[in-house]
Amino acid sequence: MKKIFFSILLLVVTGIAYSADGIVIVSKTKDLSDGSISSTNIYMTETSVALENKGAKDNSTFIFNSDKQDFTYVDHKKKEYYYFDQATMQQLKQQIKMLMMMFKQFSANMPEEQKKKLGKFMNEDEAVMEFVDTGASEKIGKWRANIYEGTSNGQKATDMYIASFKTIGIAKDEFKVMESLISYFRTNLGEIAGFLPQESSFSQIGFDESSPVFKEGVPVKTISYNNKSAKNENIVESIKRTSVSSAMFQPPSGYASKKINMNMK
Repeated sequence: MKKIFFSILLLVVTGIAYSADGIVIVSKTKDLSDGSISSTNIYMTETSVALENKGAKDNSTFIFNSDKQDFTYVDHKKKEYYYFDQATMQQLKQQIKMLMMMFKQFSANMPEEQKKKLGKFMNEDEAVMEFVDTGASEKIGKWRANIYEGTSNGQKATDMYIASFKTIGIAKDEFKVMESLISYFRTNLGEIAGFLPQESSFSQIGFDESSPVFKEGVPVKTISYNNKSAKNENIVESIKRTSVSSAMFQPPSGYASKKINMNMK
């Protein structure tokens, strides 16, 4: 018993990483305009998620803890990170609301073109994405996937190929942490995502109520569109149960802690 106690104490004091049962999703995204390839790996345990992005345009990790309801954004290029606990999040949201109120007052006498730019900054014209099951399906890798079409402002925005939980062989309950993450985004990040140094880290997570992601199953292929043309394609290469190191859910040693600069944009 003493040996067990001191082993646990040593882990806590020294910060040695441990492993827990989890799920890892590995995918690749191709930019259809220039052919560049990036990767996104999702690591999850019962209470934690890490979305690791590696590519020329984004090299970051997003970390979420469902028990603490906090998240950390890690910028590996700059070797720095932003941490948001619940108190910090609420304070930041209040600051942004005050800032937006001030902008609206100042915009009263602005030319129409400047008003449009300000509205875009405040996400006033951001449309809700609506998803519809097309009834079609396709084999993606080893999974049969149902195809959902997402539209925004009446224009096609995405095609999602959703493999059911039964098809991938992992129960829906094992993805509860992802549902918690999406709910957290929907509640908190709409106002602050634009202030983060990189927005691409958030682009693969569905905020919209009608999104089938982790409701009906797991997206194994996603095509994003811009002005009716496909702009990128994400394909999942593997989904598996495995042990996940606790080191995945914390910033690397030596990275600098940063705070969002309200004047950065």
